[in-house]
Amino acid sequence: MNVVVTGGGTVAPIDDVRQIANISSGRFSAMITEACLGRGASVWHIHTPSAELPFMRHARFDLDAQDTDAEASRLANLKGRWRRVRDRLHLVPLPRGTVADYAQDLERVLKRESIDVVFLAMAVSDFEPEPIAGKLGSDSDVLVIRGLRAPKVIRSVRDWSPRVFLVGFKLLSRADPPELIRQAEAACLVNRADVTVANDLQTVREKRHTVHLVQPGIAPETLGPGADLADRLVERIFNLADLRG
Repeated sequence: MNVVVTGGGTVAPIDDVRQIANISSGRFSAMITEACLGRGASVWHIHTPSAELPFMRHARFDLDAQDTDAEASRLANLKGRWRRVRDRLHLVPLPRGTVADYAQDLERVLKRESIDVVFLAMAVSDFEPEPIAGKLGSDSDVLVIRGLRAPKVIRSVRDWSPRVFLVGFKLLSRADPPELIRQAEAACLVNRADVTVANDLQTVREKRHTVHLVQPGIAPETLGPGADLADRLVERIFNLADLRG
């Protein structure tokens, strides 16, 4: 199976030195890619410059480790896992991390490769400032930025790859589950997605990350917290993609 996973948060330049970003780290996307690779898939991992990357996110020697031999063994095991899958992992870094970069690279991969499943977990800017050449002065007490709506890249995926199994993501904060699911179902319809994965930022921050798999007209499925959440998500999505055929 060929899979695309997107991760990290896009940026929107204000001037030559400032930009608007979000708090997405790309960690969950990296976990999704690792789970896909563990199931034998080939993965094109499209990521922003600052995003955490599959396997590499663990590839640091802990200088505070009391048992340095155990830490060295952990890294050796990690390298072994990576070497077993590296031929199926295709990292696609966005040059700057803008929405335009994202649209261009996603379109290119979808048109060039025969992709079966797409996990669009990247946090994409909804608004972008009108960029200013040079650097805004820092003497003013108030800075007003005029933002224009950014294009919804997910809405073009069906045009680029009509048969792909499309998984969108909807993140809210401090929303109750019924409202979260309602908005995810609406997003599913307008984005022409097969499934929208709905989650709330507070459950992530409180280390009880929970996701709801939303399909229009079908009762949502809830996957509860756990270290294997990404693995359970991938397993369920692959099963749904196989059922659709």
